Amino acid sequence: MTTAPSEFDRWVLRRAPRSAPALRLICVPFAGAGPAAFQGWSGLLPESVEPWLLRLPGRESRFREEPRTEVPLVVKEAAAVLGPALDGPYALFGHSLGALIAFELARELRRSYGAEPAHLSVSARSAPHLPLRHAVVHQLPDDLFLDALDVRFNAIPPAIRDEPQMRALYLPVLRADVTLLETYEYTEEAPLDCPITAYGGMEDPEFRGTELAEWSRHTASSHRLRMFPGGHFFLNEQRAELVSDVTEDLCRAMVP
Repeated sequence: MTTAPSEFDRWVLRRAPRSAPALRLICVPFAGAGPAAFQGWSGLLPESVEPWLLRLPGRESRFREEPRTEVPLVVKEAAAVLGPALDGPYALFGHSLGALIAFELARELRRSYGAEPAHLSVSARSAPHLPLRHAVVHQLPDDLFLDALDVRFNAIPPAIRDEPQMRALYLPVLRADVTLLETYEYTEEAPLDCPITAYGGMEDPEFRGTELAEWSRHTASSHRLRMFPGGHFFLNEQRAELVSDVTEDLCRAMVP
């Protein structure tokens, strides 16, 4: 008899549980992705850091669920599961859409559970108070919608265009995630007390270093900007170097 997953296991994948972690790292994937976006991270992180890979509705193991289209909703749902489970220090890492969700998740965990992160790492996403630089596309017809994303990110697999089953599976999630981004409304709050590190790709035409540097506004602590070779998805090509840099921040955060 198969046991139904707990609510925590629906939302969080722990590929490599640590026996006594000093810190949990909540990893939030980019648009259309799930925990597979962080393949290999568990083996690159030290034993003192336990990665919690966020499982969002509508993708991978939750593909039968309706994807969310409002940032406050997905953040409140995630925080309701994560907050009671956090019994020690935690940090967050998010890439692209995941950076925005990680930021709002940190603020929701602070508001509702008094749980301030030890560190926030944001990647390939401009600071949340900045306006959109592009026209809104989430309501475009399917082919035009995919064209617009491909121009921006050069990352739409041919299978999503050419195979009806793949299109039916992934297109609703992509559209929902772009809706999350394009309907997001920033609300002013006190800056986070934790340090923030912003990462970007040197060849990413979507988000420049000046926009990433604006994350400094959202911390009352220190801010650091690190640029890597590559485009919007530099985290794939620069995985080991990126995780090493994140680890250095986490090690500093774990020192009393």
